[in-house]
Order: sequence, then structure tokens, then C-alpha cells
Amino acid sequence: MIKKLNSFTILVIVTVVMSLLMLMTIQRPRDNNEDYSLLFPALYEQLGEVDKITFNSSQDQFTLFKQGEDWFVKERWDHLADFNLVKRALIDIADAKILERKTSNPEYYELLGVEGAEGSSVQVTMFSGEQEVAGLILGNERELGQGQGTRRFYVRRAGEEGSWLAEGYLNINPLMLNWIKSEVMNIARERITQVNIIQPNGETATIVNLGQKDKFGTPEMGAKTVFKYNLLGYDIASTLYQLRMEDVQPLDGFSREDSEVVTAEFITFDGLKITTETSFIDGYYFTTFFAESDQSLVTTPSKDIIELGVLKTPEEIQQEVDKFNKELTAWVYRFGGFVGTNLMRAKADMVTTSGNAIPMPADMMGVAP
Repeated sequence: MIKKLNSFTILVIVTVVMSLLMLMTIQRPRDNNEDYSLLFPALYEQLGEVDKITFNSSQDQFTLFKQGEDWFVKERWDHLADFNLVKRALIDIADAKILERKTSNPEYYELLGVEGAEGSSVQVTMFSGEQEVAGLILGNERELGQGQGTRRFYVRRAGEEGSWLAEGYLNINPLMLNWIKSEVMNIARERITQVNIIQPNGETATIVNLGQKDKFGTPEMGAKTVFKYNLLGYDIASTLYQLRMEDVQPLDGFSREDSEVVTAEFITFDGLKITTETSFIDGYYFTTFFAESDQSLVTTPSKDIIELGVLKTPEEIQQEVDKFNKELTAWVYRFGGFVGTNLMRAKADMVTTSGNAIPMPADMMGVAP
């Protein structure tokens, strides 16, 4: 026998049904006869004039601004922003296409995530000087089934009540740190001929290229070098390859306090020398950089390295040095454990010597095996 539904159960069912109907209503196209195209039809022609972008959300508020060809993060001591990321975001917003008209009722904005920066939205505003060029209020992503192509988001244009379903890659990151240029430098591992890691007491651990691509050892042991793990020499030589930071702060005002400073010198076959100074402070590794060109350090690499085409002329190296020192010397960079450890390794943490091998024990009769 089926029990009768009580009034409370009926009320719950009616509420759920009404909520679903309301959601379906605001997500349904308002007018299938309207022919929509770009979300911001004039933005493409104005992209070259955009020189400031503000981001406002419940998670963060920050400003990117342009000087010359570079973009900077205002609230992070005017540090360089990731140019490619900024360029991609501007193009993606200009590329966004309207698919459907949605609600104009502010009471329903929260369901689509387009209520504004005080809610779950990310508001992106583009300026040319003090003139606003375009403003996007980015809401929730509409989930699609597998293989259904381009992503779709609910959006509003700033200053307008109407909301839309738009198609495009609009995954705009709301956090300031994700817009900072995180790549510090990119020195190909194959260029490295020698790395010296110098402890505060002067003890130095050195690795050298062994005359073959990706083969490294110590000057004393050469090919017989036994690293703590097989690829350690390779990893140390790769430290400056696609090197990315976790955070950055100005050198002016930075204090290492009583922390030790370990110096590392990365020397390339073509005469580039990068010097780092690293300290371990409160669980983090903090590093400064200085670049120089020294043609007395030039050595002839093996044929397989030459054929890679990674080596540079003295003129190109001087350009590298000027660029690195202009961008890096005023800053202190924070790195994770893998990078930081390799920048501070002592010799005892790098190689294993035969003197440290564990001897075989005597047998039960007291006679060595």
C-alpha cells in the first residue's frame, strides 16, 4: 500500500520543480530569430590602443598596464607581466561570440554567475588611457558533453542588464600572481660547460660537461663520477632551462638576515656567465641573479653540441647579458625546493665517493668473505 505524501514532502517537490523550471527558463534562448556575432564587435580594431586592464573579483583586484611593448603588474611593484598571457586574453575576449540571449533580471544573475565582482564573477575592464574600451563580466562556464568543441560561458557586458551565453576561450584567471611573468630565464642545458657551487666557507662543488651532450661529471672523477642519483649532474646543468619562479619582490628592502648565502656560477661554452646568490629563509629559497660576458671562458664543445645550433655569438651574448641584468638584477626571486636545492648543493650532497661505501661484514666465523 502506498503511503500518502505529507504536505511537507509535497512542498519540497514543488520547490525543486519550480527551481528547475526557472533555471531552464533563464538558460533557454530568448529569441531564436536574433542573429548575434561577436560579443564586442569593435574590440578587434581597438586592441592596439588598449594600455590598461583592470581585474576585479572576490578573489583579487589588480591592474595591468602597458609601457612601450611590455605589460606590467601595478600591484606587484610594477613587475613584468606575462606578455603572451595578456595578448592571448585580449584576443580571446575579442574573439568571443554570442550564442544566446539570457536573462536581464538581476534576481537571476547569481544562477549564471554574472552578478558582478561582489559575487562569483570576474570583471575585466579594458582602457585606452582613461577611456573605457570594453568591460566583461565573466560568469559560470556551461558544461558541455565530451567532444562538443569550444567552451561556453555566461557573460554580461559591463553597464548592461542583459546576459548572454558566449562561446570562446574565456578562462580568465582572477589571481594576480598568475599574470606575472614567471619565466626568469631560459638557458639551454646543452650550452652549459661548467657549474661551480660555492659554500660560505669557500668549499666548491663543480660539475663539468664531459665532452658529450648531456654527460656531466666532476673534474676529479670525470666519467667515473658517481652522483647521489644518476641524473643529478644533468639536473644541475638544467637549472636555468625554462627557469620559473614562485614569487618575486624588490631587492631594495630585502634582507637575508643571518641566513647563509651560497653562490652558483653557470658558465656556457660560448662565454656567458650567470651568477646566483641563494639563501634558505623560513622554508623558502630566495635568489638574485647577475649576468656577464667573459670571452676568456669560451671553450670548444663537442660536435654533437655544435650541431644543435644553441651556441651564440659574442654580440648575441652581450644582448643576453644586457637583457638579463635589466630585467633581473633589481629583484629577488623565490623558488621551490627542487631549484633551490640544486642552487645550494654542497659537494657531499652531490657525489658519492668510494671511501663512503659501506664495507661487507665479517662472517660468523670471524673471517672476511
